[in-house]
Amino acid sequence: MNLRIIERPFNRSGLAALSDLETPEWKELFEYLEKEQNLFLKNEDQFRSPEYIWPRDPLHTWSRVWEYPYTYYHLKKKRKKLEGNLPRVVDLGSGVTFFPFSVAKLGYGVTCVDTDPICQKDLLKAVELIDCKPGVVDFKISDGKFLSFKDEEVDIVYCISVLEHIPHLDKTIQEIARILKTGGLFLLTIDLDLRGDSEIGVKSYKKLNNTLQNYFNYLYPETMIHPADMLHSESGPYGYKKLKGLSLVWFVIKQNIIKPILGKRPRIFNTPFHLTVKGFVLRKK
Repeated sequence: MNLRIIERPFNRSGLAALSDLETPEWKELFEYLEKEQNLFLKNEDQFRSPEYIWPRDPLHTWSRVWEYPYTYYHLKKKRKKLEGNLPRVVDLGSGVTFFPFSVAKLGYGVTCVDTDPICQKDLLKAVELIDCKPGVVDFKISDGKFLSFKDEEVDIVYCISVLEHIPHLDKTIQEIARILKTGGLFLLTIDLDLRGDSEIGVKSYKKLNNTLQNYFNYLYPETMIHPADMLHSESGPYGYKKLKGLSLVWFVIKQNIIKPILGKRPRIFNTPFHLTVKGFVLRKK
């Protein structure tokens, strides 16, 4: 393996690797982001609605443990090359997390975009409480089809495990390309299905990749990793564990007895999904 890749695990596009989590660079970034999330969560009771359904502690989930450091690394690196005050960044499918505030501290103007009005309400409250100088954070609601930005208004878009859940991802990619400046950066991470019952599968991945190539070039080439080194939803420090004992018994009863009675489709496997995650570092043509 190329020694430069080992030393700089994020200077690539490709699948997340378990060995990335053993590098000094990942450890340094993860430790910093843990502190950032802890600061954010100290104020949580002042802005978090009970209706908010997403994880409160996203950094400590199976994929975000890699995705946040990967994305932050490239945002930090790119900021050194951008001139001017507060380059414009879009967090597409933001939810309400610490991450855009940490990005703003790099000297960005970050606009969070989501379709959920609860996210809008909670994030705007958080903006009043969380210090993110020298940057700023704001929010725009989306209808899921159109991004309310002018053509070539934005320097960077990042999208962390959201695009695979959007029904018309080709139209969304087209919108991302429209609002990005020529040469602008698109940082994308997506979940990839390893089992055949989740998004994105083989057919959807081919469509996604073809659509991306219409608008973007790889800034960093795709690097292959050994299958045994692949970070997936059952590996890594925060992977989902297979059910055992009474939990497994309840799973079997629920899937094979209760769900058929209710007319619902049972789940075959005793984990909710089996996924890996891929990162892309792309530049608009």
